[in-house]
Amino acid sequence: MSVEQLIQRGGVSTVEAVCNKTAIDLAGEMKCSFPAFNGNRLNLEKHVLKSLAEKDDFDGFITYIHQPRKHVESFIKEEVKKYIFTSHKDKARDLLKKNVEDMKQHVSLALFTATEKVKTQRGDTDMWLEEVTSSLRDELTFDAICSQNFRDINSFEFLKEEIEKGLEPIMEDINNLSLNEMNEFRQKPDQILIDQLCRCCWVKCPFCAAVCTNTMEDHSDADHSVPFHRSTAINGVHYRDTDLLSVEFCTTDVASDQSFYPDSQSDEKIPYKRYRTAGPRFANWRITPDDSNLTYWKWFVCQFQKQLEDHYELKFQGRGEIPSEWRKYSKEEAIKSLDEMYKL
Repeated sequence: MSVEQLIQRGGVSTVEAVCNKTAIDLAGEMKCSFPAFNGNRLNLEKHVLKSLAEKDDFDGFITYIHQPRKHVESFIKEEVKKYIFTSHKDKARDLLKKNVEDMKQHVSLALFTATEKVKTQRGDTDMWLEEVTSSLRDELTFDAICSQNFRDINSFEFLKEEIEKGLEPIMEDINNLSLNEMNEFRQKPDQILIDQLCRCCWVKCPFCAAVCTNTMEDHSDADHSVPFHRSTAINGVHYRDTDLLSVEFCTTDVASDQSFYPDSQSDEKIPYKRYRTAGPRFANWRITPDDSNLTYWKWFVCQFQKQLEDHYELKFQGRGEIPSEWRKYSKEEAIKSLDEMYKL
């Protein structure tokens, strides 16, 4: 391998290292300072629901209700994109430039330290290469380097200067990378955050489809639970042999003397108070009987009544009539209820 080849190999590795480090830094910055990402699981859910309400996005709601993880991942990607390319573009560029400068200094120090050590210990080219590559091993990737092509170079100062000169334009090119180009490398800020924030439980309530908020993916030692359930109409629950949606919240149902059919293909009815006996989907859920009916979901049912009826091909009529008091809530009140109920 020639000096030029060593520079080229180191240059490619340097670009990747700087871009990956910048991606990690951006993800860390957002995790600390961005409101949706700097709290717990409930905080993230609150911001997802706020975003859906602000956009009046029924299709987004349906994705969130039936494929919650898919929607949350899309939310994270969208917010990261806005952060990096719009609202905090300058900060992203500054982080990239800082990491370029840090890498330049780190490489220069590794070259200087190796050169001085080899000169002091009267080492050879093998020793110099080993010192340089071992110093940079955590940041850069070098394949096994054969020193055969360097045996005619006796001046380690020459090697050091040539490599520094060769890397200079490469560093300049990195400095001029667009944020889009930076995002092409292995580490991506949105994927880093998805890996951190979405590694949790995604099991849905069998009645209202609210997502278990346990932060462990596998929490077999604890029941599934959520602080706030929803109207079961949101999940398309309806009265048997009718086209009438059920507007009741499952927290109200489990306190009632009513029964339900856990299996659409069976005539077996189970009392709501004994819902845990209704099969595997119900056995590991803890649904506390209460009247904490979040205003947000009442507003949602009223706001998207027609879309829900069309989506499920069912109706809010008769026993499934929407209570008139639900219609008094505005979008602003619905969003405010999230802040009141999802206090951290």
